[in-house]
Amino acid sequence: MKLINLTRGWEAPLEVADTFLKRLVGLMFVKEYDGALLFPGGGSFHTFFCRFPILFLCLEGGRVKEARVVPPWRTLTLPCESVVELDARKYYAEVGDEVRVG
Repeated sequence: MKLINLTRGWEAPLEVADTFLKRLVGLMFVKEYDGALLFPGGGSFHTFFCRFPILFLCLEGGRVKEARVVPPWRTLTLPCESVVELDARKYYAEVGDEVRVG
C-alpha cells in the first residue's frame, strides 16, 4: 500500500499500525523512515524516543484536516478518522491537501 499526496505529488510506502505493539512503538528508536505509518482512528500520540521530527497528518474524507510537525519529546492529541506519521525531514503537507491510500 501507498499514501499518495495528490496535491504535492509525492507518495510513500504505507504501513498500518494494526496491532497493540505497532501502535505503542510507532516510530520510536528509528533513525530514518522512508514510509508512512497509518493509525486508524485518532488518539493521543507522543514523540518520546524519536530521533527526528514527526509530521502528523490528521485525515478526514480524503483530505488533510490538520498537519503538525512535532519535535522529539512532545505529546499531542488528534481527534480524527485516521492519523499518519511521516518523517518531517522528507515529507511535507498542508491542511486541505488531497490524499489517497492505494
